[in-house]
Amino acid sequence: MPQGTLPVLTVNGKILPQSGAINRYLARKLDLYGKTNEEMTTNDIVMETVNDFRNTLVRAHFEQDDAKKAELFKNIKEQTVPNFINQMENVLCENNDGGGFFVGSALTVGDLAILDVMEVVVGLILPTALDQSEKLKAHRERVSNSPRIKEWLETRPKTDM
Repeated sequence: MPQGTLPVLTVNGKILPQSGAINRYLARKLDLYGKTNEEMTTNDIVMETVNDFRNTLVRAHFEQDDAKKAELFKNIKEQTVPNFINQMENVLCENNDGGGFFVGSALTVGDLAILDVMEVVVGLILPTALDQSEKLKAHRERVSNSPRIKEWLETRPKTDM
């Protein structure tokens, strides 16, 4: 296994490691990465911001010291989540004043990345997280009501993260 890490994706017998590389590979293959270099870069910005945010959540989730864990989650709820929501709303509003998707006029990998992390935040950490952003709340509804996404959300395995 290359690099000795998970996840991996096997394509034509070749093992591809690293979640970011896999996400980008699939986004390009499925035409979910954007049409222009600028759209692809915006998706990169969204995915990297989500990745940084998710790393903060994972560190807190796996903290062994209960007092430190409580303090980390307090900070996440009071500062990290609101800052993240504000950053992502600003990026969303750069396209169609936030009334559609992160880039272009159709679903892309950036939209999926935001939906994925917001499912964790709203479902497990801070149910009111999107109350500060009507545009991101509407975006979540728009993406999660896409027929295939909706089907997946209804039938997927339930996990902690």
